[in-house]
Amino acid sequence: MKVRKVAGTCHDGTCPTVYVTDTGSVVVQGYAVSQADGLTLADGEQAVEIPADLLSNALEDIR
Repeated sequence: MKVRKVAGTCHDGTCPTVYVTDTGSVVVQGYAVSQADGLTLADGEQAVEIPADLLSNALEDIR
């Protein structure tokens, strides 16, 4: 799979970032969330937290 960065706040790859893949999906890099009220993860799933404005910026680029 190849990814293309569509939104992020740093250039060294170590902060929350949103990518689109060459298969049409989205990959999100963020801070791990393992427990939160209302969050249930299935086997193999992971949750990450990113700033809301990062998601908004990514959506503008994807559209």
